Formats: sequence, structure tokens, C-alpha cells
Amino acid sequence: MRKINKVNLELKQEIVSKLLKHKITIKEAIQELSCNRRTIYRYLETVTQLGLGALKDNRHSNNYKLSSRQLLEVIDKKKKGGWRSARKVLEITNIQEIGIRRVQQIWVEYGLNQLNVERLKPITRFVAKEPNDLWQADIQGKIYFPLLNGGCWAYLIANIDDHSRFILGAKWFSRQTQMNVFRVWYHCLFRWGLPKRMLHDKGSQYKANAKYTQTGEYAQSTYEYYAKELGIELIFAHRSQTKGKIERFWRFVQQDFVRENLKVKSFHELNQVFFAWQIKFNEEFKSDGLGMNKRTPAQVYQPSEVRKPKQELQQLLTITVRRYVYMDSTISLFGLRYKIPPGYIKCRIWVYIKGDKVSMEAMGRIIYRFRLKV
Repeated sequence: MRKINKVNLELKQEIVSKLLKHKITIKEAIQELSCNRRTIYRYLETVTQLGLGALKDNRHSNNYKLSSRQLLEVIDKKKKGGWRSARKVLEITNIQEIGIRRVQQIWVEYGLNQLNVERLKPITRFVAKEPNDLWQADIQGKIYFPLLNGGCWAYLIANIDDHSRFILGAKWFSRQTQMNVFRVWYHCLFRWGLPKRMLHDKGSQYKANAKYTQTGEYAQSTYEYYAKELGIELIFAHRSQTKGKIERFWRFVQQDFVRENLKVKSFHELNQVFFAWQIKFNEEFKSDGLGMNKRTPAQVYQPSEVRKPKQELQQLLTITVRRYVYMDSTISLFGLRYKIPPGYIKCRIWVYIKGDKVSMEAMGRIIYRFRLKV
């Protein structure tokens, strides 16, 4: 496509007027208007016949050049104020011939798009004083694995220790449900003890959306209920920067793990290779982050001294629900169907969930056991 040299009308009229009055030469006019000699002669002929108003360019295009002076002005304003946006530069220079997008392209061409600007308000970085003072929990956005179960999305749910960056527990799932979040947390509590505080966002998996239930009681998610029972303080982040450590961890997982394992074919295989990678991360990957001093997470982390007897903790964290058995001898649990032994159609049975282990009880006896799906 031919480029159109669209120059400011006032500038064009000024230059041609000076040329007619012999105040500048044709060569100087060519430089000012960034055009060729033939175009200058055409301007002179047009003005002689129709006046300066006839110099208005009525052609339309979004692909044109700035004059040399305007280009230098745009570049200079950015160099002197690296914080300035394209909109601000256009406002300061009063250039109307181009838009914001073209200014941004100019900065890329001249290497001005990545100027480091000193923050007026510096970032405040923090780290928990001791291991288990604060755990961070989050769900990584869905990632597509082309061969996983024939091609599907997967979510990584993880808990890490804020002080040491130690991966306490993490697992890949096909859905980011509240129950899957609870399953990962359940195993972390059994393996490493209890933290003082938990930091996460305000997702519905962690925090109830409504303030009150229909009965007027204070609403809380399963996660909130059990945290209160265990005496763990919950902190809900208002923005992702607050959870900086686990957000950087997600970035590292994508770079170091996901791209190397896109060909896994099942969730069992995916979680197996990730568990091996998790051990390597904790044991071998050294960090120069705040308080780490180029040590590995395993060198810094220590299991929590705050613990409950295993049996008491298991009893406390057991989720009990009642379910109706459908005509095809299945029950619905967290949006999925599970097959149970025949003979209980249209009955209501008790379901006990301990982590990912499920027991079903009917008429005072356990009738079936299985594990939750990922």
C-alpha cells in the first residue's frame, strides 16, 4: 500500500508562504515538509491558482508519516519523560496527524518502549518471619494439554510457605472446585502441621460470595469453616501483587515444567511427573529472594510445631454430606456422578469425605469406598 505523507495544514501553508516570499529555498522547504521537489512545485501551482486554503489534503489513510520536526519532538518528549504515555505525548506536542497506536510504534522502532521509570512510590516487599507464619494458596489459570485425556484443560492448585517458598502441596485437576482446593489443603495440614495464617484471593473456593445465608446466618465456605475450627487466620488479598511469591511460582511452573510435559496423556501421569519436579524444586532450586540467601526451600523450611493428633485432625476435617441415589445407581458429588453398589436406588445415604477418600454408609454400615476424581 502506498504511504501518504500527511502534513499539518498550518505548517504546509507556512512553508509555502515563506517560499513564495523567497524567505526560504526549495531545498529547505523539501526538508521541512519531508517531500520531493515535484510536490513543492505542485503546492506552488495550487496556491497560485486557488490560494493557501487549497493545500488541505482531502485524502484519507491511517498510514502516513510525520515531518522530521514532529518525529524528533515525539521522541524527545519520551526520552525526557519515560513515564509519559502515547496519549500524553500527543497532548503535549499537539500533534493531530497521528494516533496513539502510531506513537507506540515509533517508540518500539527507536527502542523507547521499555524505558525503566523510577517509581514515585516504591514497591514494599515482605516475607514472613518464620516458616509456617504464613502460607499462600492459589489456583493457576487453566492450561491446555493437547494429549491429556484426548486434549483438555488442567488447573494446578498449590500451597506454598511464604518464608521459604517451599511447596507444601500441589496437584493438577480438571476443575477448580472448592472441594479440590480443600483436598490439597487437607494433605498439607496432615503432612506439615498447622500454619498461623493463610493468604489467598477472594475466589469462591476460599471465600463465600454472600455475606449471609437465606436463614440469616453468617455465610462461610467449607474452607472458611474449617480454618476457623483450626484457629487459622485467613487473609484475603485485594490484588494479585499481594500474592507475589505464588504468582512468580506460577510463572516458573509454566516456563520450567509445563512446556517440557505437554505430551502427558493422563492426570495420573501429569501428577506423577509434577510430584518428582516438586521434590526437585524444594531440594535443588536455590533462590536469591528476600531472606533466602541463595538457599533451597528445603534448607529454609521446617515443619510446623503446631499440630493436632492425627485422629483428632482427621475427625475434625471429615466432611459429612447426605446424597440421594438416582435410578442408575449413582450419586452426585461436587458436580460429578459416582457409581455405587446396586440395591440403594431412591435411598438417601451418608457420605464421609476425608481428603480424597470417600466412604458411603447406609443402614449403619459402610457399603462402598472410593477416591474422588481429579
